[in-house]
Amino acid sequence: MSTAHHADPRRPHSTISWWPPAGVQHTMNGMRIPDELVLLAEAQDGIVTRRQAGACGMSPAAIRYALGPGGHWQRLAAGIYATFTGRLTPRHRVRAALLRGGVDAMISGGHACRAYGLRYVPQEAPLVCLVRAGAQPVALVFAEFRRTSALPAPRSIDGIPVAPPARAVVDACRGRYSLRTVRALLCEAVQSGLTTHHLLVDAVGDARWAGSRLVRLALGDVHAGCRSAPECELRDLLRSSLVLDEPLWNRPLPGTGAGRLVPDAHWRGARVVVEVDSSEWHRLGDGPERTEQRRARYAALGWIVVPVSPWRLRHEPGAVLAEIEAAVRGYRCRHAG
Repeated sequence: MSTAHHADPRRPHSTISWWPPAGVQHTMNGMRIPDELVLLAEAQDGIVTRRQAGACGMSPAAIRYALGPGGHWQRLAAGIYATFTGRLTPRHRVRAALLRGGVDAMISGGHACRAYGLRYVPQEAPLVCLVRAGAQPVALVFAEFRRTSALPAPRSIDGIPVAPPARAVVDACRGRYSLRTVRALLCEAVQSGLTTHHLLVDAVGDARWAGSRLVRLALGDVHAGCRSAPECELRDLLRSSLVLDEPLWNRPLPGTGAGRLVPDAHWRGARVVVEVDSSEWHRLGDGPERTEQRRARYAALGWIVVPVSPWRLRHEPGAVLAEIEAAVRGYRCRHAG
């Protein structure tokens, strides 16, 4: 599905002219196509249903002809047709799911997250279509219909009705994904300002489904102040320590004023800062020079900085924890009594 963040995919060539001048007779190999159906197909990315085609005046025989060798339609699913030749894109499948789902249907899950511009979406996340509780849409092999008694108010992205960000993110996490994957998506959604911890908690509610435990664990990290999956993994490591208490996460250091410093984690009582050196999360406007300047400020203010890479968090956790514990313990020993 195209979004404001990505260029629209080029429409495949259609045998029906889009937006025709009034009064023009539209034909397909000599067979007339009703003007009303032409305009409807244009509004629906070239996708129409059998019921819509019939309501516009096409007979069952005309539809069969359009789908046969003499026509140029293709069957996307039972009773759903693409009125063009050529490649079908994810957006066409999105449109088909909406047509199957009914008038109130909207897209959620991974496709909706990508429409919002989120990057840490599980590649295997299915196309999710939310429908009202009483709906009984015929199944589609490429889409998953989820009934809900309280359909949220959709947002429109590039002409597609999309569930609100919190609901879309939670639906994308439904399944058997890793905790790292869930954390990355939830942190990105909050860090980008797209949604909030409170809205995500509301979207999860008391539901119990595959992956809901991981979502709640990740939401605990977000509530603590973690902003990325590596920071969440650092939190897991620090909580295993018998020496360290919980640090402050992404909170400004005291006394830094307008040019405030906001480390990933710090202990005010020990004047120790931990920064996760993740190129993925710090690459925007935070190159090596700015990192050096920031760490020079930490040193000038009397703070010890322990830099940690995501790789070391995953492959050398014991050594990383020992270094952080030593830094905190060293300060406390120097200032004991």
